[in-house]
Amino acid sequence: MLIKRCNQFFQRQYMLVTTVAIYLTIAITAKPAKSAVVALSDDNSIVVFDPDKSDNPANNGLILWTVDDVNQLFQNQFWYRVGSQSRENSLNTLNLIRLEQSQPADKQLSVAYAGSGFEVALDLTLDGGALGSGSSSLFENIRIKNTGSDQLDFHLFNYTDFDLNESGQQDTIKIGSNKAQQSDTFTWATEVIDPVASYYQVSPFATILEALEDDVPTTLNNFSGPLTGENSYAFQWDFKVESEKSFLIKNYKSIKPVPEPTIIPGLVVFGSFMWLWRSRQALRHSTNS
Repeated sequence: MLIKRCNQFFQRQYMLVTTVAIYLTIAITAKPAKSAVVALSDDNSIVVFDPDKSDNPANNGLILWTVDDVNQLFQNQFWYRVGSQSRENSLNTLNLIRLEQSQPADKQLSVAYAGSGFEVALDLTLDGGALGSGSSSLFENIRIKNTGSDQLDFHLFNYTDFDLNESGQQDTIKIGSNKAQQSDTFTWATEVIDPVASYYQVSPFATILEALEDDVPTTLNNFSGPLTGENSYAFQWDFKVESEKSFLIKNYKSIKPVPEPTIIPGLVVFGSFMWLWRSRQALRHSTNS
């Protein structure tokens, strides 16, 4: 847990630097260097993606998602396995063959990695909300293509660790085969996937991360929660792809403020109180008469 707290400190420092530097980065180039950390920006939102391999597995992939200057994400990354016997590896252990950022909006990113007999392409689109709305969306399209001559036995893991409002201690997560929801007092984070996952899991940090980084194959355990505290979740897809064919996965993530209580529940409570008061008055009147 201490390691995560240290990472969160550096995340906050990086967020300050990124917020200032992102506009300079956008103005300089539409195609970042392959070794560069990439920042996407749209309206009230910034997303930071690190394509390189880090010694700390918690520093790979998406490592920042700020909405109205508040970071909501600790990490989102993909791991893969070929076959049933080998271990998993994160996507950025593969050869990076494409990294392109769109202009002029700079809210889209296209990344591609190549392995032995396959390629994995990841397309990200950030859709920020109005300033002060607390809302933001992120679209992820993942395409796995079999570039070999034999059938590809592939296993993909989508790992997500939200820390809503920069702290996951009060977050509650519930997950199913096609949807995960995480919330605290103020914020909802939702992820919807297509197709449905073969397996899924929510666990205390860093149970899933350690399983993906060890030397044995992982199968998620379908524990759905709800679970409150410093937790993370993952989806797992198991599929086979024929030669020169592709398998497509679509993920939609959204962050929204928890709706304020409406006046209706208050009216119900007030009405119940008035009914009880009138009933007591009527009972008192009948007793006295």
